[in-house]
Amino acid sequence: MTRQTECGPGRRGVHRHMSTQQELDNVVSFYDDQVTLYADQEIQTVTLKALLGRRAKKAGAEEAALPTTTAAVDGDDHDHHQQDLEVNLQMARYARKELPVRLARRVKSIQNLPFIIGTNPYIKRVYRLYYDSFQALTAFQEDIRDKEDLDRFAEVLRGLVESHTDVIPMLSQGFLECKKYMNTTDIQTFLDEMIRSRIGIRLIAEQVIALRAQRTDILKCDDNEESTQDSCSTITTDQSNADSKVIGVVHTQLRPAELVKDCASFVQELCNVNYGSSPDVVINGQTDATFTYVPVHLEYILCELLKNSLRATVEHSAKIGRSVPRRETSIFDEPSEEEGSIDHAEVRQVRQVDKGGSLSSSSPTRKEKGGEELDITKRPNEFGHPPVEVTIAQSEHEITIRIRDQGGGVSQEDLDHIFDYSFTTVKDENETSSSSSSAAASGGPLDGGSPSNESESIFTGVSRLAMQAGLGGPIAGLGFG
Repeated sequence: MTRQTECGPGRRGVHRHMSTQQELDNVVSFYDDQVTLYADQEIQTVTLKALLGRRAKKAGAEEAALPTTTAAVDGDDHDHHQQDLEVNLQMARYARKELPVRLARRVKSIQNLPFIIGTNPYIKRVYRLYYDSFQALTAFQEDIRDKEDLDRFAEVLRGLVESHTDVIPMLSQGFLECKKYMNTTDIQTFLDEMIRSRIGIRLIAEQVIALRAQRTDILKCDDNEESTQDSCSTITTDQSNADSKVIGVVHTQLRPAELVKDCASFVQELCNVNYGSSPDVVINGQTDATFTYVPVHLEYILCELLKNSLRATVEHSAKIGRSVPRRETSIFDEPSEEEGSIDHAEVRQVRQVDKGGSLSSSSPTRKEKGGEELDITKRPNEFGHPPVEVTIAQSEHEITIRIRDQGGGVSQEDLDHIFDYSFTTVKDENETSSSSSSAAASGGPLDGGSPSNESESIFTGVSRLAMQAGLGGPIAGLGFG
């Protein structure tokens, strides 16, 4: 075995051999008829019904359930476990059939890129990831019959999910280096399809993994029941309602207001780290609404939108000089006669709502000068930032979450580009410094704001920013939100 620390001709020879073998593998994979065979098949749309399967009614989500036999509420524990296992096996078989088709389509889409782009090392790494994952799944037996097969398949999927973690940063870096060989529209179309497919692939794989993990936890509790019957029963009693609402990665009674609260707290902390202050977040409307959804997806969406709103609010406050007069530094100070009367307990309650992101569907008001009413929840905080308002509304067939801020809005020149992968309003600090220095040296303008510079910014910084350690990385700048 060759030591990785060795130097000299022997080491170079090993690397040359490995590189040659990798190139040969890439050529072979390009002409793999099995990829074409799978890629030509139709994909099945991923629905909550398919993900929930027969356990939906058991969890109380009757509308989301497939019209199949449900698990009996009463009966032997063995029957329950057997039915849960059967549901898990059905989901695994669905994944075994569906995932190779989706992976094969991504392999073909990368093969169809211009040749010069396909030779980029980052694009090649993504290609190898998808092709190797395709091979791993097609090599697995089609008939997943029992718990042992399920366990082995779930581990294969776990490895697949983990290996694909950095696909987006790698793609962005690859297109940074090759974007001159492909027009913006084609890049956007490719990334749209790639990311949409990636979401579906991960959702299916993670559902299999989560279902298997949940079943394992239940069996562990049952195995320990004889020795810890009382404690296990207590845990089951306390958690049964919560556990029964979660089926894999799907929550059948998700409260968006609670998720908004958690996301707001995280983004406020991130905003404080980046800017030294943050706006309050007020949640109102139908805060008790529930629906069936994948929490991690809604969490990602909410965090991205809240990051945009909080960042815009703070930056706009600095831009227009928004601040609170000194006499309003403490909201518990006695108001002057001009300010009108206000219930201090009411103010304290509202400010706690703002600060903690707690739920409040009411809108306390106070009389302002001139007799006009002002919603206290819309007053600026001690930093002068007006709050970001999140309103939840639910009808019979849909739910709407509206996020409103006073961040100045989107400029007209940016409006047509806000959904472009190659666009961000965040300037990369290193690039800005470098371009400014270059411009100064050459006597050119120091604007640094041309479209080409902004296009460079998104791709140059994305890999570094996406992998930043610490508190959730940057508040903005990736352009993939």
